[in-house]
Amino acid sequence: MHEGGTTMNRREWMMLSGAAVAARGTSVEAPQTPIPAATEQDTPDKFLLKDYRPKSIYKVPITEIKKAKYPVIDVHCHGPEGPSQQVDDMVKLMDAAGVEKTVIFTGAPTAEKFSQARQLYARHPKRFDLWCNFDLSGADQPGFGPNALKALEECHRLGAVGVGEIGDKGTGMWGAPKGSDLHPDDSRMDPLYDQCARLGMPINIHVSDPIWSYQPMDRTNDGLMNGYIWMIKVTPGMLGHNELIESLERAVAKHRQTTFIACHLMNLDYDLTRLGQILERNPNLYADVSARFSELAPIPRFVNQFMEKYQDRVLYGTDIGYSERMLSTTFRLLETHDEHFYAFDLFHYHWPLYGCGLPDAVLKKVYGENARKVFERARANAA
Repeated sequence: MHEGGTTMNRREWMMLSGAAVAARGTSVEAPQTPIPAATEQDTPDKFLLKDYRPKSIYKVPITEIKKAKYPVIDVHCHGPEGPSQQVDDMVKLMDAAGVEKTVIFTGAPTAEKFSQARQLYARHPKRFDLWCNFDLSGADQPGFGPNALKALEECHRLGAVGVGEIGDKGTGMWGAPKGSDLHPDDSRMDPLYDQCARLGMPINIHVSDPIWSYQPMDRTNDGLMNGYIWMIKVTPGMLGHNELIESLERAVAKHRQTTFIACHLMNLDYDLTRLGQILERNPNLYADVSARFSELAPIPRFVNQFMEKYQDRVLYGTDIGYSERMLSTTFRLLETHDEHFYAFDLFHYHWPLYGCGLPDAVLKKVYGENARKVFERARANAA
């Protein structure tokens, strides 16, 4: 799946564990570059910023949560690609952690590819919802609309219950031919969005990327070390961070019967007030928290307020290779008030993390109830 970017993109960095999954059957954290052992010369004027690994000095409570407080539906996972034993091992992890169901983005734009993905998960039909992708390969051709609709309908007939993760980081929708200038609000996308509404298929869409990926790579950049790896240089003809968000909102507003999920909190984790305003304007839009736990953790009190206010609009998702540690850390960040801890091995940020301590009523919705309602809403709108 193409996601744009100029160096290593976000998913390549966070999903480097894919090879290890195939070898061991369960996900592990992304491999880390070895850090030279400390020496007498290991002083701030000599070691490299990329090797900085702070350790908390605070003697504060540490909460280990192996199982979520309420049943979980993970609405954002790309999942193993084989062999089937990986799926079996993933189900064991889900059982232990309290994950009732996981949405798998197969990435399949055609019936043939979707059928292959379906076979991999066939032993656990109640544990996974399989989503397909749009076939945008002919977006620059006259017959694009009918062919893309046919592919979508065939995937749905075979069991696809949603579409995603689709996306645009500025150069155009992933999977569309280079130079086709296909963005979320392009009229060529209208028939596909409308058909998703008729078929009761929600759409998960990724636009833009974290704000520090677009900001100057200097000493003022709050997310510099990740921002530098994932930096996006907006060149002539590309859409920038704000333009992408506006493009998605125009598409959502135009297709009120279609259910959209803006993954990664629409990449507005740094401006939750704006995200809330967009949600208020668009009742058919939801947001998932996947791969944005560490971006929320530095501001736990404001996140708590946001979640309380928009408790019916936010969904749990991971988008990080499955492991016991990954799941327990996300639960810790949502459920507890733990303070000043680090998880560089999972999220690769150098700032300290804080638990948001969501109220039980909110937590129950975010973990699973909202996802059920979103999927039911999409099916209810189906023609």
